[in-house]
Amino acid sequence: MKRLFIGLAATAMMATAAQAVTVTGTFGAPDPGPAAGQSIVVSFDGPNAAGYSWSGGIATSCTSIAGAAMPAVGPGGTASCFGYVSSAINPNNATLSTPDLKSISFYWGSIDTYNQVDVLGAGGATIFSIGGASLPPSNGNQGLPSTNRRVNFIADAGQVITGLKFTSTGVAFEFDSFAAEGAITTGGGVPEPATWAMLLAGFGMVGVSARRRRPTVAA
Repeated sequence: MKRLFIGLAATAMMATAAQAVTVTGTFGAPDPGPAAGQSIVVSFDGPNAAGYSWSGGIATSCTSIAGAAMPAVGPGGTASCFGYVSSAINPNNATLSTPDLKSISFYWGSIDTYNQVDVLGAGGATIFSIGGASLPPSNGNQGLPSTNRRVNFIADAGQVITGLKFTSTGVAFEFDSFAAEGAITTGGGVPEPATWAMLLAGFGMVGVSARRRRPTVAA
């Protein structure tokens, strides 16, 4: 069932006007899957989609982490590798840089009070932050739906999301199956109608230029 986080809703909504992010969530163990309109762009079982990259203390695992819960689980209950940050790694944070997005979600496994994610906006500035303590019971139990959620961040009008920063001051912050919507790409896609018009006009100008520059052959 999709819903605003109970207990977090008031804080999130008050922050929305200034911080330009709306937060929704779907409980579930295993991962209930991406929000409507989103597609998977980053998992730890294959390469990232173009334009998505990691920096910092990112680590991956396909087995359980000592002192933490079992691995995150993919859509449909399929076991998979996952990413994490930890206080045992220097630095204890990692940043996922993305194209400009309308929304991005990820599966947050075994939520703990020492987990925090920052949503980044234009220029890499933090526009919203949420810690595991805001999502009780936050006890790291991988088997309880209430401690495993797909968290979805939605940029308000006039805003974009450009990345997520994950920090852990404890054993681990586990995450998997990132899904996004609305990436503004610079190549590889089908041009919009206005772009087609500009391209056609450009081709016309090239044709005129070519005709004007056609060399004459002396008799």
